Amino acid sequence: MSCLIVKPWTSILPPGCSPPLIGLFGADAILNDMTLPGVGAPGSAATAAPSNTTLGGIGWGYIYTDWLAQIDYTTPDISGFSFTVGVFDPLNSLTEPADATVEPKKAPGFHAKGSFTMPFSDTSKLYVSVAYLTQKQNYDSTSLGIYNYTGSAVDVFAKFDLANLEVFAYYYHGTGVGTTALFLLGAYNGETRDSDGYLVQGTYKFGALKVGVQYGESKLDFANSADQGANPNLLDNNRKGTVGLYYSLTDNLTLLAEGSETKSKAHDGGENSATTVNVGAFFKF
Repeated sequence: MSCLIVKPWTSILPPGCSPPLIGLFGADAILNDMTLPGVGAPGSAATAAPSNTTLGGIGWGYIYTDWLAQIDYTTPDISGFSFTVGVFDPLNSLTEPADATVEPKKAPGFHAKGSFTMPFSDTSKLYVSVAYLTQKQNYDSTSLGIYNYTGSAVDVFAKFDLANLEVFAYYYHGTGVGTTALFLLGAYNGETRDSDGYLVQGTYKFGALKVGVQYGESKLDFANSADQGANPNLLDNNRKGTVGLYYSLTDNLTLLAEGSETKSKAHDGGENSATTVNVGAFFKF
C-alpha cells in the first residue's frame, strides 16, 4: 500500500503506515547508531558547564537529521525497492552574520530517499539506501544586503545482517549544510562550505549481550580564501572511536558500558582530544 503522511499528525495513520518522525537525510545512520542509548561523543555534557546532552555519533560521522514538520509520500514495496519524496518546513541557518535577519522562505525544503532490501534467508539480508536534501536560505544583512544560498546534501547507507552479526557503512557529502546539525557552520557571508563524513559500525549479539565497535569522522572545508583569513580556527574534523557493551536486562531496560576516544582538530592545527568511559542504564517506555 502507499502512505500519505503529514507531520505534525492531524489524523490516525492508515494501517501499515508508520510516521517519519525524523528527516530522511541521515535517518538510517542515526537510527542504527549503537551509541545513542549511551554516550558516544560527550559533547558539552563533559565540560565544567554542561549545556547539552551527549551526542552519540552526531557530528562525529553524520549530521543530525532533525525532527522536521513534513509531508511525505512513500511508494509501495516493489520487489524490495521503495521510494519516499517529500517537503519539509524550512530551517534557518544557525550561523549567519550578526547583522543578518531572516527573510521569509520562498519555498519549503525538499528531501527524498530510495531504499532496497535483499533478503538472503530468514536471518540474513542486505539493506541499501540513498537520501537527498535541499533547501534555500534567504537573509538580509546590513553589510551584505539581501542574499541567499542553497544547502544540499546526499548520503549513502549500506547494512548487512547475518544472524547475530550486523555491520554497516555510511557516507555523506553536503554543500551549505554545515556539520553536526543541519545548517550549522554551513556558510560564510553567503558562500557555502562543503562538508562530508562517514561512519562504520559492527555489532554481534551473544544472547542478551550486544558487543559493538564504531568509528566515525566528520569534516568541514572553508568557503573561500576570505573565510580562511577570517576564521583560521574553523573546525577541520571530528573523529571518534567507540567500543560498547549493551545488555538487555528486560525488553525495556538496557545496561551498558562504553569507552570512546574523540579528537577535534581546527584548520589552524589546534587540537582537542578526550577519553570517555561510561556505565549506565537506558530505560524506554
